[in-house]
Amino acid sequence: MPEKFIKKAAPLLAAAGLILLSFNPAAAQNATSKYYIKNSEVQLPEGVGWGQYKRTIQPYENWTLICDENLKKKERVCNLSQIIVDASGNQIFSWSLAATTDGAPFMILRVPGNTDQKTPLKVGFAGRDTPVNVPYKGCNETVCVAMMPVGPITREHIDKGSDVTINFTETGGRPVEVIVPLKGLKLGLTGIK
Repeated sequence: MPEKFIKKAAPLLAAAGLILLSFNPAAAQNATSKYYIKNSEVQLPEGVGWGQYKRTIQPYENWTLICDENLKKKERVCNLSQIIVDASGNQIFSWSLAATTDGAPFMILRVPGNTDQKTPLKVGFAGRDTPVNVPYKGCNETVCVAMMPVGPITREHIDKGSDVTINFTETGGRPVEVIVPLKGLKLGLTGIK
């Protein structure tokens, strides 16, 4: 660093040091404290050190591009996601466009954990009489996950920015229908470099 910059920054660095000392993480974590450090929402993969992992979030219309980069290995993994919530703010459906390790695109679809796994999730595309049945890969108490390859029909509707109808059934037998837009996904794909 240039000496001139260091001299100008010295008072700021000293003040920052005092602030850091007054917010000592060890003190904030002791049993008598009523304040705690909020952990990062980005969880480090095993074997990756602090500062060696970066997440970028870029919004597009109806979609969010999330890229995680392992700076040490120079690896970058991205997905485009959309989350649908009900009037109370509870997540009712989400899906992400991702790729397999060999680059084949697929959609990861998520619905609440109280979904009837025996009835496949249905994805209906405009202009097609029969929806695509997507079996569940697994469920836990909070989420059920299904995976659908991105084929020619899905690509066509991504290009058009069509609306898609998602149907699933809760364990009590109540059907749920959600209409989701593909609009914005095509542009979001340009953000993956």
